[in-house]
Amino acid sequence: MTWRMRAVAVLMLLPLSLSAQGAAGFPHERHAKLFPVCSGCHAGIVAGDAATSFPQARLCAACHDGTVQPRVPWAGPAPRGAGLLVFSHPRHAAAAKQLDCASCHATIDGSSWMHVARAEPARCMGCHAHGGVGHLDDANVCSRCHRPLAQSEGLTVARIAAFPTPPSHAQANFVSAHGAAARASGATCAVCHARESCQRCHVDGARQTTIRALAPDSRVARLVSGKAAVYPTPADHRGGRFVLLHGEAARANVGRCATCHARTSCEACHTGQGARDVIRRLPDAREATAPGVQFRRPLTVGATREQWSVSLAGNVVTPSQQVVHRDTTPRIVRVHPPGFARAHGAQAASGAAQCASCHAQRFCSDCHAAERVSRRYHPANFVSTHAPQAYRRETDCSSCHSTEAFCRDCHRQTGLAAASNTRSTVFHNAQPSWLLEHGRAARQDLKSCTTCHQQTYCMQCHSDLGARISPHGPRFDAARMSSKNPRVCLYCHFTNPLAR
Repeated sequence: MTWRMRAVAVLMLLPLSLSAQGAAGFPHERHAKLFPVCSGCHAGIVAGDAATSFPQARLCAACHDGTVQPRVPWAGPAPRGAGLLVFSHPRHAAAAKQLDCASCHATIDGSSWMHVARAEPARCMGCHAHGGVGHLDDANVCSRCHRPLAQSEGLTVARIAAFPTPPSHAQANFVSAHGAAARASGATCAVCHARESCQRCHVDGARQTTIRALAPDSRVARLVSGKAAVYPTPADHRGGRFVLLHGEAARANVGRCATCHARTSCEACHTGQGARDVIRRLPDAREATAPGVQFRRPLTVGATREQWSVSLAGNVVTPSQQVVHRDTTPRIVRVHPPGFARAHGAQAASGAAQCASCHAQRFCSDCHAAERVSRRYHPANFVSTHAPQAYRRETDCSSCHSTEAFCRDCHRQTGLAAASNTRSTVFHNAQPSWLLEHGRAARQDLKSCTTCHQQTYCMQCHSDLGARISPHGPRFDAARMSSKNPRVCLYCHFTNPLAR
């Protein structure tokens, strides 16, 4: 019996049905005694000839003719299209003459001929030395062997979802620290990620150069759609005073804030004008590519105005001091210490506290509306002793009071102001010569005069229409003032006084 006849006899004992193999592929081991070399069926692989890379159906029919062996369908593997791997058999064969097919495609044990397996990444690492020791090590340069995910059009959504996760991605601090690695090697990230991968969490994804360098991909967009963003709490945010001191950090590097916070995130607390210049540098709702950390200020049951809380992602707030690791965890933030509502006057008057960063003026006026409420801003009997305070430059009565209405109305009722808009010294009766000496006080603090007097009152004397008495001091530089804004002169002068 010839060698070929003995081989056919062996095959008759192992009925072959390729149609039942499914994803297992061609049973090389069953044909081991028929094909002593790989190039007998795959001659075109090394040469790069697609027509001869796999055997023709007529070659199989030499045995599988329905008599010697059952007929089997054979059409060769279908083209898979562009995958992640960038590989060329001809280039590898030309560069490494000592390699043969078994070097990459033999099974791990390598004990039997034609026990063929798919090439494992570990075999590639044997020749292509990287900085890492494993296939998914961060020190490897992925772009040497893999094309970007957006260019791997042959991959399905399911294949992308099944990508293995590198060990470094499972570390506790990876989300907080991955930005530096992405900036250092964006090409490595592009192998597994598209632009939507980053914009799921990054509020400023449209601004970040590293994220914009990634190509968009509709498959990744479907995978991340509806997936919650992750926002770990930075270490410096966990300090007890961070809520009070975060403004300095925001002014120094607002770009860091923009990773997790949109403009609306800050506006939940900063209702005033104190931080407008910084907040406007954050992405607004139209530019933001992710919802970001969402803050809200609901008052808890039984809470006072000083114990307002912050709710993340719209969750119900419960009094707790736990650190926020994700955007779904609530925490309560007490900005002011206990009892601050009754003792905040000194801090507010000093100007050191930026009240306007969080509070609009109406927040204060709700409590400090003159003297007609139980919560008094001024001490007892302040009406009788308020004159020195009103004259001070540091005091801004107009923050709560309309000087033309509130102050003037009270002064008229008590006989300390003229009943009509005429020249009178009734309020300044302690100084008989006040009318001749009031200029110095007016130049020192003209704002105090407006408590009772309008501009038309002064113009009765100090204008071309009145007595034409100059209100300017001895060192007044009319030319310099006119060069800045000549229209100001026309309030009192019919024509430009410098042209006379």
